[in-house]
Amino acid sequence: MRDGNIGIAIIVETLVTEIERFGELNFDVQVFKKSYLSIKDKFPSLSEDEIYNVIQMAISLYNYKVQENVEMVITAPNSFKLKALKTSIVVHELINNAQKSITLTGYSISDYFAELLEELLDKSRKGVYVNLYVNDFAGKQEQLDKLEVYKGRFLNIYDYNKGADKMAALHAKIIVVDGHKTFISSSNLSYHGLEGNIEMGVLINSNKKACNVEELFKQLRTQKVFTKL
Repeated sequence: MRDGNIGIAIIVETLVTEIERFGELNFDVQVFKKSYLSIKDKFPSLSEDEIYNVIQMAISLYNYKVQENVEMVITAPNSFKLKALKTSIVVHELINNAQKSITLTGYSISDYFAELLEELLDKSRKGVYVNLYVNDFAGKQEQLDKLEVYKGRFLNIYDYNKGADKMAALHAKIIVVDGHKTFISSSNLSYHGLEGNIEMGVLINSNKKACNVEELFKQLRTQKVFTKL
């Protein structure tokens, strides 16, 4: 990395640190002192007002990047007049629109999962990283056999280790896409979960929340809660 790029990287890191610590409160040179001095040192021709403008723009860009949006998602009869997204549509759109990665958990998986399975395989063939966490893989062998055949660099399957408590289970129903969209629901990957039952969940647009969920599963793998198949 060239010296100029290193200098800019240091400024960016300093700005992010101070924005996360102070936000937009008490915006002055004392609060963002390190950022101010870093910018002044790198760009000595800038006036004080111009440096303040740069910091303000950095704050606006940061807030735009980390802004969060939450929407309700339901499985319910069409007669329900609720202002909410439909579970089956959200699940298919999340998978079909994924560009980089998909993290998916499955507690109850039925033959109805076959269509989603094909979508996941298609994504993995196109270079999208797919991580599937299942509860009791052996009990779902028939539905998941095809996935196991294609597992590899872009498709990983993890099975939940029950340990001493045979009643314990992976009961979370979660989809995380591209490190930004997180869907958390009561719905299983089955016909009744996606179409027939009364189910409720939320779709969260947040880099931070998605990162938190991904980190949780990473820790669970490290602690051998899941076994990679």
